[in-house]
Amino acid sequence: MAKTELTRAIESALRSYHPTEVCGRKINKFRPSHTAYEVPVICGTTKGGIVDCMRVQEYFSGIRREGYCYLKEYRDRGKTWAQAMEEGFNCPRGFAAGEKPQLCDEQACRFRYIREVGHMDVLVTCYEIKVTKSDFKSTHGHNFVGNANYYVVPKELYPDIVDLVPEDIGIILYLSAGSYIGLRKKKECTFKPLDEEQQKWFILSTLKRLEDTAWGAALTRGDCRTCVARDTCQKTVTTKEPPGGVQIITGCSAYITHPEERLW
Repeated sequence: MAKTELTRAIESALRSYHPTEVCGRKINKFRPSHTAYEVPVICGTTKGGIVDCMRVQEYFSGIRREGYCYLKEYRDRGKTWAQAMEEGFNCPRGFAAGEKPQLCDEQACRFRYIREVGHMDVLVTCYEIKVTKSDFKSTHGHNFVGNANYYVVPKELYPDIVDLVPEDIGIILYLSAGSYIGLRKKKECTFKPLDEEQQKWFILSTLKRLEDTAWGAALTRGDCRTCVARDTCQKTVTTKEPPGGVQIITGCSAYITHPEERLW
């Protein structure tokens, strides 16, 4: 079934939708995220269904606050730990000039600072796009297999489906008013733990779709004209004639010269 213009608009909005928190997890904005569309639930086959949009990113897990000695690793007005000792600073915990404390719980000490520490974890987020009530009630397109799972719907559709959405699934509204287009989270989802084996296959499935969509998009835009690998890259595609046949395309010239003969 062909995508509607509204569906394509929501997909475009999702591409630039990057909240600082997802499902109560603080996203690491210093690391890139990877977003793919029409991602198979089961890597390598569509028998398990297809997720409209899947995103893989990293978030801060196990965050805790701890006190530490600022003079341990940094400088304060040009002074190091040893220099501070030489100038008469006495450590409340009894550390001498040649010693270097790690953590510090002395709240009265002016060199005690607070920091947040934790570790990185993988977050898989699934977005299912629904543009009509009949589309929402369809038995297809409800593949919520990620750590975080959301419906993405037009604002006008929200009153019709709000009571039908499961408690653990979130809702994101698509807003379009004049020149403004954007997404707003209306309902938060419940975090769903996944083991490393499950995440591994979702990550692989996402990356495979990224490769396919990026290659096809480059051909559509004509970006291959400036690609350094335009004469060496290869792509194996299924041909229409004969049905089920396989053809290996080398370079992009065949598609740029004869765009009407593209095989996908």
